Amino acid sequence: MTSRLAATGRTQLAWYQQRIRYSPGTLGLNYPWMNVDGSETVNYLGASYSTASVQADFAWIAALGVTKIRCWTQLEAVMSWSGSAYSFESTYASNLDDLLTRAQDAGLQVIMVIGDGESSGGYSNLDGKFRWTFVTGGYTAYLTALAAFADRYSAHSNIVMWELQNEPYGNLTFSANAIASGATQAQTYTFLAAAYATVKPVAGSTYVGFSDYEEEQQSEYQLFSSPSFVADFIDGATDVYSMHIYRANSGQVADFRTLTGKPKWCTEIGCYNYYDPTASDHPIAAYDELGNDGPNGITGLCNPPSVRDIAAKLMKAGFSLIMPWSASDNAGLVQHDSTGGYLPGSLPGWMTSQFATRSIASGRSTA
Repeated sequence: MTSRLAATGRTQLAWYQQRIRYSPGTLGLNYPWMNVDGSETVNYLGASYSTASVQADFAWIAALGVTKIRCWTQLEAVMSWSGSAYSFESTYASNLDDLLTRAQDAGLQVIMVIGDGESSGGYSNLDGKFRWTFVTGGYTAYLTALAAFADRYSAHSNIVMWELQNEPYGNLTFSANAIASGATQAQTYTFLAAAYATVKPVAGSTYVGFSDYEEEQQSEYQLFSSPSFVADFIDGATDVYSMHIYRANSGQVADFRTLTGKPKWCTEIGCYNYYDPTASDHPIAAYDELGNDGPNGITGLCNPPSVRDIAAKLMKAGFSLIMPWSASDNAGLVQHDSTGGYLPGSLPGWMTSQFATRSIASGRSTA
């Protein structure tokens, strides 16, 4: 017997191609750092911190309907290292209090990225860089500081996750400082588990853990899609399977339906985030389509369809949060100008459209 689909010439969609509708709770946005006068400021909690910039950025993000953001709030940006111990630098520590308070006032929950080990050139005081020497040389002083950090900022009720490290395993392959330390995956896991055990008693029901890179085209980045890696190097150090995916389409992304037991988040998502037009260092040639459109350099055409396609597959696989990159440094998503204005691309408009609730009876929608 011929099916109705066959009879009408329509093709049955794959399981991950069915229509998805998002809510403010499932579609967030990365706001890793400030963008002042069109120039990103990564270590922004120090002398360059601008209350006016943060206030304006949060107002723009909240106007989209977004309720969750992910921010770089590095311990090393607000705590000074003496050579043997960390202590709060009062002004910079207060800047982070200010940021979290302004986010709360704007109705935004925050994933706090406390440690970022993607760096080079060694370390300097208050540079915002996680020191990989702790992983290989003993981390008692770091855990003491981490406990103080968590205790201070736990007063902010809008923290949705304490993200202990950004891409720790990925950094073992592409961070010069991580590579120089000689840290292994086993040492990194032992450190992550110890950091988790330090913060979790303070965090209570708030999520604690880390995020990492995921890519099916290179075996060293098949982290969450490898059951053995999940069991050996992830499960004991996080409450959430939080991954970063930068691919062109859903066909390049693993099927995560069998990954269960914890919430699944994609806390960074976008098209290719590297420039390698001859595929000399990557299995797939790319032109940094995250913010540019291939060799023509037309800003922002490739990324939105990639995000929509991959996000739909992930949601069908049980993910509960998708966070495009980024409101701070991706001109394909939003361009910042020297007057403090915002020129959004198509992706923010699509996000806002997802938050509309539609009435079938009236055919009208409301935000």
